Amino acid sequence: MCTVSWLPEAGGYHLFTNRDERLTRAPALPAEARQADGVPFLAPLDGEAGGTWVLVNAFGLTVTLLNRWGVPGDVEPAEPRSRGLLALELASAPGIAQAAARLTPGRLAVTRPCTLVLVEPARPAWIGTWNGRALAVSEQAAAGFLRSSSSVTEPEVLASRRALFERLTPVTAVGLAALHRSHAPARGKLSVCMHREDAATQAFTRIEVTATEVRLLHTPGAPCVTAPSAPLTLARQPLPFTVPA
Repeated sequence: MCTVSWLPEAGGYHLFTNRDERLTRAPALPAEARQADGVPFLAPLDGEAGGTWVLVNAFGLTVTLLNRWGVPGDVEPAEPRSRGLLALELASAPGIAQAAARLTPGRLAVTRPCTLVLVEPARPAWIGTWNGRALAVSEQAAAGFLRSSSSVTEPEVLASRRALFERLTPVTAVGLAALHRSHAPARGKLSVCMHREDAATQAFTRIEVTATEVRLLHTPGAPCVTAPSAPLTLARQPLPFTVPA
């Protein structure tokens, strides 16, 4: 239950994501500066399993993850682990190619069905859909809506949210941020800022990558009523001369 959108710009991009979760899930840990294999990155952490649904590292790579729910043909692993741990295993990757190379059969085999979105400057967004059997990869260069998911009436929710983003002309960072806070067409299960009796939008994260800086602005609650935390920043690092996998 999440929605992801983006706006590519010269030398960088903006990315926006809402995290929708059940109301009984443990609160997430605050967004902080962290390290993986010596590479700084910014991310909140899940309060139950310790993984994350969104991160951005000092190279300007963003990793964000959406769950898949009840899709016909999807296969659950016999002994699953948290999907958010897969995202953390990509945190030190310099770019999309290196992150995608880490999606080995062994790692995917224990991961529940999900959609993984990878974004770096000057490249189309990479979208990998794992159904428990195979990884289907696509790319999207156009700004705006990337992906959304819901645990209830998914086709209806996806169609409604996609239509909202398609009506945004021109696509701007201000407009995308407003949609992620919005209750259109009405406050409830269809709105991007989602509210149900059992679940709701629990966080809104905005990432900005420029030629010199990486910035994460995290709102630890429904963005319609919650103030954002203090911005987190990293100096943008150049890619290593020898790019590790």
